[in-house]
Amino acid sequence: MYPRDNIFNLYYNIGRRVPFLVKRCEMGLARSSSEERMYDPNKDRTFLVEKVEPRGKYGKAFGKCFVDGKPDDSYREECYPNITDEEIPCAGCGEWVLLDVPGVNMETIFPKRDPNFKIEFGKYKGKTIGEIYEIEPKYIYWLVERDPYFRVDFYALLNIPDNSPDIESIIETEINRVFPKITVESRITFGKYNGKTYKEVYSIDPDYIEWFLRNNNRIDLDLNSFCTMMKKTMSKQ
Repeated sequence: MYPRDNIFNLYYNIGRRVPFLVKRCEMGLARSSSEERMYDPNKDRTFLVEKVEPRGKYGKAFGKCFVDGKPDDSYREECYPNITDEEIPCAGCGEWVLLDVPGVNMETIFPKRDPNFKIEFGKYKGKTIGEIYEIEPKYIYWLVERDPYFRVDFYALLNIPDNSPDIESIIETEINRVFPKITVESRITFGKYNGKTYKEVYSIDPDYIEWFLRNNNRIDLDLNSFCTMMKKTMSKQ
């Protein structure tokens, strides 16, 4: 998984190398629907950036367009008929995914930091990634999300063998440990029922919990927990 940014920041952070292959994956598009599809160079529309002309913060980028891995310039011809020099539209917009830098090992450009890598900034300055993960694992995930160019070797951090058949389940279990989902036994941290569990509130004000479930879009819930609670209540009626 490599950075998502505007084309010019990608260009600078790969050492001003050309060519490089990108795909624009703004949220809501089908090509953003899964990590596998997002990073597949042979699906959807991609651009091979062959020249970059910086100007101020942004500039212009030029290159060839492909669709499903084959040359296809219909997008520029139909949507940007005034472009006649292979300029890439919206190069300064975010959400461009870096797919490949031909002839260059991506690991040399964006090396993964192992657990012994020392952080030289912030509140954990001087500590290794491994040490920080034991103290506050959420900090490492926050760091990776905050800086798209900072990569961590999570396999080494979590002691996962490269040939393990259970890689996905191990990672999912760890993420659920670090970021546990809210269950009916969790305490509410907002509103008029602050401090009470969801289960307690449902017993006295079920409409409030039902309203919360309909309108929640930011708290990661264990929906099975809530469904089980509601089914038990309904079965007693």
